[in-house]
Amino acid sequence: MFVRFIVALFCLLSFSAHAQYPDRPIRIIVPFPAVDGLDIQARTIGQKLSERLGQPVIIDNKPGAGTLIGVEAAAKSPGDGYTILLVTTTYAINPTLRDKVPYDPIKDFVPLIQTTAIPLVVVSSNGFAPKNFTEVMALAKQKPGEVTMGNSGMGTAAHIGMELLNSAAGIKFTHVPYKGIPPAMTDLISGRLQLLCTSPAQVMSTIRDGKIKAVFVTGAKRMSQLPNVPTIQESGVPGFDVNAWVGLMMPAGTPDAIVQRLNKEIAAIITSPEIKTRLSNDGSEVVASTPEAFAGHIRRELDKWGTVIRNAGIKAE
Repeated sequence: MFVRFIVALFCLLSFSAHAQYPDRPIRIIVPFPAVDGLDIQARTIGQKLSERLGQPVIIDNKPGAGTLIGVEAAAKSPGDGYTILLVTTTYAINPTLRDKVPYDPIKDFVPLIQTTAIPLVVVSSNGFAPKNFTEVMALAKQKPGEVTMGNSGMGTAAHIGMELLNSAAGIKFTHVPYKGIPPAMTDLISGRLQLLCTSPAQVMSTIRDGKIKAVFVTGAKRMSQLPNVPTIQESGVPGFDVNAWVGLMMPAGTPDAIVQRLNKEIAAIITSPEIKTRLSNDGSEVVASTPEAFAGHIRRELDKWGTVIRNAGIKAE
């Protein structure tokens, strides 16, 4: 009887603590610089979440080391429901790309929600002769290793996605990693870089201004913002479908009741007409998955990108 009483009391206290959640500020760790497109998504969600929960939501930018600084900080945080980590495709790429990472992608975190999927776009300078995917492939096969393909850094979805394209299409781009999109855009517009793979939000305004041209997109279907730009799949590489993704995780040990509540709150935020439209205008597709669905997605991504990286023999420099 005494044991049952203790168990019942523990459950009651636990329920009471969760019922009062949150009673202090929540922190979202963003392993990217402030004013980055991903930072903006985190701040948008954080502001609305604060309004719904009645507590401040603080954005804590911890960029560096290919997101490892921010992810490590989150992994070392207590699983008390007051720390959230923003993750991207890089979360599933780093464990294979790097010899050592300071986290176990399955054991150290609890999936909260996949917020968005982001098809990538490949753009070129106006002086680059090829106008579409077919012409780019013809040039790449004619001059193997001479066509340059830039991205925002080693280990990004844009980097590994184009390595997958190298394998699938039987070509070879020369990989040119940059420390962010602004320097890559400078080289692209000047003609020093031929192609750049990135998220639409980073280049849409420059495309609209006519300073660069969109050549192809990496998703399975055309983007509504770029209806005249073909996909890789429709241009001759069947089944090719590469999307970057964004999601939120919490440290291992976070109570399931808190995870489920935050999942419902954040899903309601990003599927609201105002936020969904805002994200769509930047080229993002709202997903709003359950924690269980996001867990399955992460496992599939770990397998997918691990295979690509091993087959291509890629290692972080």
